[in-house]
Amino acid sequence: MFVELNELLGASPQRPETGKFTLLRDTRTDGSFLVHHFLSFYLRAGCKVCFVALLQSFSHYNIVAQKLGVSLTAAKERGQLVFLEGLKSCLDLLFGEEEEQSGQPSPLQFMRKNSTEGS
Repeated sequence: MFVELNELLGASPQRPETGKFTLLRDTRTDGSFLVHHFLSFYLRAGCKVCFVALLQSFSHYNIVAQKLGVSLTAAKERGQLVFLEGLKSCLDLLFGEEEEQSGQPSPLQFMRKNSTEGS
C-alpha cells in the first residue's frame, strides 16, 4: 500500500521483522490510515495478528481491508487473526450480556471481578 512508508521503515511484506510489536496511537490527528496499512501489511506478510479495535466494528475494518486486497474474515478462519472488539466487549461486560449471546466469556471478564474477591 504505502511503498514510501515501507521504505522509510525498512519493511516489506516479503521480509517482515519477527518479534516486533507495533502499537499505533494518535493524538491531535487522524492516523487511522496507518491502522489499515499495518493490518493489511502484516496479514499479507503471513504474520499472526491480534487486533484490538476500540473505534470501529469488525465489519468496518473488513470492508477497508477488502479494498486493500485482504480478507479479515478469511484471516480469522485461518487462525491468523484474533480480532477483539474492545468497545463491544466493554458494553457487553457492563450490561452483562457477553455470555448470554455468544456462549463464551468476554475477553475483558477480568475487569468484572471484584478486587476483594478471593481474599
